[in-house]
Amino acid sequence: MTDLAGAVAGVRPGDTVWLGNFGAQLFAVGEELVRQRVRELHVVIGSGGLVLDRLIAAGAVAEVTFAHCWSAVGPAPTRHFRRAWQDGADIRWHELPLGALSAALGAAAAGVPFAAVPVRPETGYLEWSGGLLSEVDSPFGAAVVVRALPVDVAFVHASLAAPAGDCWFGAPAGEAVAAAQAARRVVVVAERIGEPPVVDLPGLVVDEVVEVPGAVRPDGVPGHYPRDVAAYQAYGRSA
Repeated sequence: MTDLAGAVAGVRPGDTVWLGNFGAQLFAVGEELVRQRVRELHVVIGSGGLVLDRLIAAGAVAEVTFAHCWSAVGPAPTRHFRRAWQDGADIRWHELPLGALSAALGAAAAGVPFAAVPVRPETGYLEWSGGLLSEVDSPFGAAVVVRALPVDVAFVHASLAAPAGDCWFGAPAGEAVAAAQAARRVVVVAERIGEPPVVDLPGLVVDEVVEVPGAVRPDGVPGHYPRDVAAYQAYGRSA
C-alpha cells in the first residue's frame, strides 16, 4: 500500500493514463495530478465529465481518448472541454463509442494490434476517432477496426479493496477491468481497506492499493456517500 501522492508521483509526462470507472470519476486522482503539475498526459476515460474538464483547464492534457464529456447534473456542458475543442487547443482528440473504447483496451490486453468493431462509417466516428478507427479488407470481408490502446498507468476505483489488491467495485465497472488488463501499472483507489465480498478485479493484476475515503467526491458512491449536486452546479457556474 502507498498514499495517493506517492502513487501519482509515478506518472510521467507523456504517459497514457486511465482514470476511474464509468460510474465513478476519480476526482482525488485528477486533483493530485493538477497539484503535482503533471503535463503532456494522454488521458483515457470512458465518462470524462468534470475530471477531464478540470485537467484540460489545468493544462495537463496533450491527448485524450474518451466516449463523452459532460456534467451529469443539469445536464450541462463541460465548458473548458468545449472551449478547448471549439477554439482548436493543442490537444489530440479521439472520440470513440464506449464499446469501441473497450475493444481498443481489450486488444492491448491481448497483445494484438487492433480489434474489429461494429461502428458504421456513416456515424462520423472514423473522423472523430483521430486515427484510432480505420476500414480494412480481409479474406473474410471488410470491417471497421480500432487500434489497440495500451495504458501506462490505470487508476481504478473500488468500494472495498484488500491490501494485496483484490477489490470490489460496488458499482458498474464500465471499462475499468479492460483498462487494468491493458495497463503496465494498476493503482486501485479504494474507499476502504478490507476483504471484498466479491472480487471484481484480482490482486494478481494490481500493483498498488491506495485508501482514499471520498475519492470520487463530489460524485457519489453507492453505500458510501451521495453525489453533491450543489458542488456540480457551482462548478458549472464557475467554469
